[in-house]
Amino acid sequence: MKADRAEAAFDPLKIPIDILPLIFEHLVDRRDLHVCTQLHSTFHAAATPLLYRTLDSRVMKTRLGRSAVCHPASTLLKKPEYARYVRHVRETGEQQGARVERELSECAGAIGFSKPELLHDCEQALKLCTNIQSFSWSDQSPDASHNDEVLLAFLNILKGLKLKQLTIRTYMGLSEAVWDKLQEFRGLTRVALWVMEGQPRVLQGWSEHLGSTLTHLELGRTAGVPASILVSVFSHLAHLRSLRLKGAPTSAILEILRILPKLESLDTEYFGSGISHWPVEPVARLRELTVRTSSVDVQGPQLLWSWIRQLLPFPSLESFTLNAFSTQGDAPLPRRFLLDMAKTHETTLKHFNVSSALLTLEDVECLCTIFPALETLSCSIAFCQEASQLEAAVVNGRNLRELRLHTSWVPSRYGTEQVTIPFALENARKLMLREKSRIRVIGVGRELYTVRRQLPNPSDMLSVVGCEQGQWVRTATRDELVFEVVRDFVYDA
Repeated sequence: MKADRAEAAFDPLKIPIDILPLIFEHLVDRRDLHVCTQLHSTFHAAATPLLYRTLDSRVMKTRLGRSAVCHPASTLLKKPEYARYVRHVRETGEQQGARVERELSECAGAIGFSKPELLHDCEQALKLCTNIQSFSWSDQSPDASHNDEVLLAFLNILKGLKLKQLTIRTYMGLSEAVWDKLQEFRGLTRVALWVMEGQPRVLQGWSEHLGSTLTHLELGRTAGVPASILVSVFSHLAHLRSLRLKGAPTSAILEILRILPKLESLDTEYFGSGISHWPVEPVARLRELTVRTSSVDVQGPQLLWSWIRQLLPFPSLESFTLNAFSTQGDAPLPRRFLLDMAKTHETTLKHFNVSSALLTLEDVECLCTIFPALETLSCSIAFCQEASQLEAAVVNGRNLRELRLHTSWVPSRYGTEQVTIPFALENARKLMLREKSRIRVIGVGRELYTVRRQLPNPSDMLSVVGCEQGQWVRTATRDELVFEVVRDFVYDA
């Protein structure tokens, strides 16, 4: 009876429409948003803009087992009023045919433009999206040169739509016709160019026109481009705040940091060029740094550590990520490097991700001590006899919220197997509930321990109490609160 009265009292018209989008944004499945649009006119008005905010295509199987392209163009042409909600569009030049079966299992975003009528509908629908902010094109087929005309058709439309963000991923590279058309674009704030083959495109002739607006840039292929050309291109991009480079010569990075004073995030590679000194001093104050490198030496590139410190002369770094792979196993992280980093970034560093580097428990203890603001720590660890040793290693991590320890692989009589660290659910719960502890995520090897987030009974909103100590769940059998930790398993792809 109470439920009937509550249902009778519910009136969707009384719900403030500006609150509903905040709730619907948590629906990650588009099918759920579609259901919301059909429940009530109030829900329809709030969910429809979210449903059409991002549009992409996908390949689906019909009841007869055939492959069919599902593209939002047909819907937009039938209901053009929905086009004003579109902000992001993702298209791909993959053709239908022999690759469809693989695409159905690996990616649900493929579309074939083998049918002229489909391409025509896509072009007409894109013209309606006058509020579009970003456009992404993906063409990973090795024989995709025929798709240049398709991309050119889209670019001709986008040029008049005040586009702000552009992403292009191709296998065969960009033709001269496509590149000439791209250089006509103005006012872009984000550009990402990823190519596998063909001539590298590093914004030569284009950077002069983007310098006043461009803040985020990704260049997925700069190998072979002289450092002088890269420096010349970036000299026009003084407003860049985020930069990702793949294949750029190590000798150019410091000079780039000198001419980009507003740069805060850098993702680059280190190739160990053999330079023993760098006279250039950067002016950029990096908040995020990601370095990718590899080595045939188990000790790693010898000049890597001094080069990293050279990039970070100011106390500004908040997040550091190192992907350093060695053919001889996990490379150790020098203690001297950690101490030198702490001299500059002791109070600023919050995230330290060196999953591919090997640390000892003493190194973990050192990190938690010299970086008091540390919130997340991810590293590889080879040896730990007792869970109490791990607890002691992070005792000084007062602000630590996430701890992930990746275990090493060692030879055995059965081949290569992963080291097992003695750590169980009760150890995770104890570590989370320790006095002044803020840890809520713990990963040890393939086991991941997190605080329970879902309500045991969604109808009972009082069954869970959130507080500074974490998530407390009221048990069904006894009238008491318990701190519930959930264990999961993470497997390699």
